[in-house]
Amino acid sequence: MTTVFRNYSTLISIVLLLAVLIFAWLFPFTGLILGIIILLFSLIIASFAVAGKHREAYLQGKVTRGVFVRNTLLEIFGILLAMTLAGLLGRYISQMATEQISNELSKLIAGILIGLLVGIGVGLLVKRIWGRVVKL
Repeated sequence: MTTVFRNYSTLISIVLLLAVLIFAWLFPFTGLILGIIILLFSLIIASFAVAGKHREAYLQGKVTRGVFVRNTLLEIFGILLAMTLAGLLGRYISQMATEQISNELSKLIAGILIGLLVGIGVGLLVKRIWGRVVKL
């Protein structure tokens, strides 16, 4: 069962994202709830991946139990920080950039693309900074 999710995780993520976008357009309240559920689901999956990575180092004896817990919690906090900053900055900057666009579809597409670019930038920045804090 887990191999199916591992093999098709990218495709499942894209389909879920498209479903959330369609539901948000058709039913705004339902889209909001689905968006929150998907964000929590992705945070849980990322947390399991982080714990698994640090667990391997702990089982090999490279780190102690305290370092394992500290690194795991710091990395999960870094993911939360990146998600929050990407969401806030992406919304703010895409609002500023699409202010003058009158066509709603063009405004939506431009806002999504700008938000994605800002999110990728924030993710790379947090990854670079957090790589110095949490060492394996």
